[in-house]
Amino acid sequence: MAQLTQSNMETYLEGRTSAMRGDRWVRLVSGVLSFACLACAMALIGPINDIRREEQLTTDVTVEGLPPDIALMTKLGTLRALAIDIAFIRLEELKEENRYFELMQLSNWLCKLAPRYPTVWSYSAWNMAYNISVCQYGDEARWLWVSNGIDNLRTRGLVYNPKSITLYKELAWIFYHKIGDKLDDSHMAYKAELAVEMERLFGEPPLVLEDEGAVERFRVIVEAPRDLQKWIEETPKVQELVASLQALELQPDESLLRFVAEHMRTYSDIEQFVVEEGQLLPTDLKSRRKMFLGDPANKDLLDQLYAVIRSDILRDTEKYNMNIDYMLSLMEEYGPIEWRSPFAHALYWASYGDKVTTGIKSRDENDTMNAVRFIFFALDQLSRSGQVILEPNFVQPGKSFINPQPDPSYIRHMHEAYIKYGKEQFGDHPDFVEGTAGPNYSTGHENFLMRAIRQLYLTGGKKNMDEAKEYYFYLRKFDLDEFGIPKPRYNTTFKAFIERQFKESLDTQAGATAFIQAFLLRSLKEAAVGQVARSLSSFATAKEWYEYYHRDVKTDRNTRRMLQPLGIMRRDIATAFMQSPEFSAQEKARVWKSLDLPTRQAIYDGVLPFIEQQCKFHSPPFDPNKVTPTPPGMEEHRKNPESVLTELRHFDERVSEGEKKIAD
Repeated sequence: MAQLTQSNMETYLEGRTSAMRGDRWVRLVSGVLSFACLACAMALIGPINDIRREEQLTTDVTVEGLPPDIALMTKLGTLRALAIDIAFIRLEELKEENRYFELMQLSNWLCKLAPRYPTVWSYSAWNMAYNISVCQYGDEARWLWVSNGIDNLRTRGLVYNPKSITLYKELAWIFYHKIGDKLDDSHMAYKAELAVEMERLFGEPPLVLEDEGAVERFRVIVEAPRDLQKWIEETPKVQELVASLQALELQPDESLLRFVAEHMRTYSDIEQFVVEEGQLLPTDLKSRRKMFLGDPANKDLLDQLYAVIRSDILRDTEKYNMNIDYMLSLMEEYGPIEWRSPFAHALYWASYGDKVTTGIKSRDENDTMNAVRFIFFALDQLSRSGQVILEPNFVQPGKSFINPQPDPSYIRHMHEAYIKYGKEQFGDHPDFVEGTAGPNYSTGHENFLMRAIRQLYLTGGKKNMDEAKEYYFYLRKFDLDEFGIPKPRYNTTFKAFIERQFKESLDTQAGATAFIQAFLLRSLKEAAVGQVARSLSSFATAKEWYEYYHRDVKTDRNTRRMLQPLGIMRRDIATAFMQSPEFSAQEKARVWKSLDLPTRQAIYDGVLPFIEQQCKFHSPPFDPNKVTPTPPGMEEHRKNPESVLTELRHFDERVSEGEKKIAD
């Protein structure tokens, strides 16, 4: 037994020694293979990175460029993917439970977990701008969340994903739909908030909005030095200017632009309407500030300083993150863009996104097409409401008076954009026809041109009429039926085509009255913003259609279809304009000056109570006698009002030849 045990022990030890010898060889071979695999992997890093760059699977943004909290989140390895999945599941649960504030906090964490995943940014921005905003009470609280959604995309999402067409499309959508459209009950407050914000940044625009110098004014910003602090340090005169500003408690930053916008207005004419008695005088500091900023000796250097500050703010990735060079190129292409309009921002982000993501292999085709569509939509809306009439309330911006007006200057750009992007998107399509917007955009293009022809004709003026004729002949050439023949509606003269467009509006007395009154009201609106030529043109168009309607009623012996005399219709429209709270006191003052004496005499007593009430609640209070001065001869008119009515009945006959020439 002892011998057997001893023998087994020797066998065991011999086997163990042999096994250990084998283990050494296994470890040695494994180590050699591991080093070989590691060397091969290291050798493949370069080619793999080349493939990633070639296939555009990587970005220029590195972990080193991220904030510490976000950089930490990106280093969680495989746990990050699990955390993202759990977060998305929880987000849907919170959304169904309407727990939007918890959802918002979780969205922020999700954005930090996946900063280069565009979907999380668009999801978070959507929740802010749409879901959370509508749960708030009051326009100001709603706007806060809408602007948070914009900032989430503009100053964070696009910083980490500068080549994501999805984020550009989402940002353009918020400006176009949430702010620009009318579906949200607070849409006018959003428009006012954005307009006041842009006026604080850019300053007050000229009264006549079609000023061609707008592009050159923006060029000053683009050509200004792009390092504010360095420019101040290297320019002794600027150092002296900044020292003087600081002595007045003004800093060379956004606060300076805010003060200039709020207290150095030149075109609003507010001070001439303010009540003198009991008027609050500005503080000594404010007076000294205004005196210094308004000193002609400081104007050139101050203008340079304003431009440099605006350049810094626009380019700042934590504020607007906008490319000012591209903004200028956009204005050179489309004219003096009104940056106070939400559609201008929709145009910028949609077109800029299309530009910087062109050639990106991973960009989503649907988002690309939608982004291009926003270019069309934005230009279309700018033509409908691209002029912003604003009387800002800087204390409560959402309560500012804002009145978007049509701007036909965008129509040509819209037409050209259809042709340009239609060729880019569908130039290789077998049904594409050179000079058109392509098969997918052609219907929208044709519908737009039909509306554009009407708008240009109604706006009036030789230039607009010539442009309307150009589009009519374009449609006659390219809007064909299935046999390749121009559609029947184009088989006529341009004048007959136009008359057919509006004939239905003139079929009845009520329709004709409303149609002509619309032009008379437009004439007053244009006079309210200093557009004299357009105002006269609108009145000339009203007179033309007034006469056109009466061509068919000359044998109307009972005058049942006859309209009121044009002067009487204009009197009634002027009364409604002056009584309406929709228009500001400043606009009414300009219209009052444009009205002829008989009209002012006829409506003065009726509109004065409304003007007094509006002036009373204005901040600061206005003097109604300065807004609507008493017309001369009121005492005589009150004694014999029939004489004024006689003059109004023949008002259209008193339009001077000079005015007709301006209208043409």
